[in-house]
Amino acid sequence: MNDKALKDLAVNYSFQVFCLGCLLFFSIKIWGADSWQTPSLVGFAFTLLFYVIDGWVWYWVASRHKDYLSSFFTGTSGLRFLLSLAVLGIYYLVAGKAGMVTFLLVFVAYYMVTLAHHALFFSKVSKRL
Repeated sequence: MNDKALKDLAVNYSFQVFCLGCLLFFSIKIWGADSWQTPSLVGFAFTLLFYVIDGWVWYWVASRHKDYLSSFFTGTSGLRFLLSLAVLGIYYLVAGKAGMVTFLLVFVAYYMVTLAHHALFFSKVSKRL
């Protein structure tokens, strides 16, 4: 696969993550309770920041070091989990114990949906490389 095709895939991945995050955010904004708004915003910000950077780092690795892609996916999974734990810890320090259950439920929804998207997208793409 040439460099332009890889870049197009990275742009496509970033756009899909943005659309998926917006869909989740506005769904929670419309149908969720008022106490879900802040956790939803944090989940949306985490999703956009992590997964857009992930898409572009994947492009860099795939275009220059294809033999490291399996290590990249393993590292991405570990980093995503550790950053999620850090976000949960910071939110606990800021909001306290009272809001953690709501935050955890909303944040896990973002985490699981984007995790499934990540796995499906890159399993299809990896078959073509």
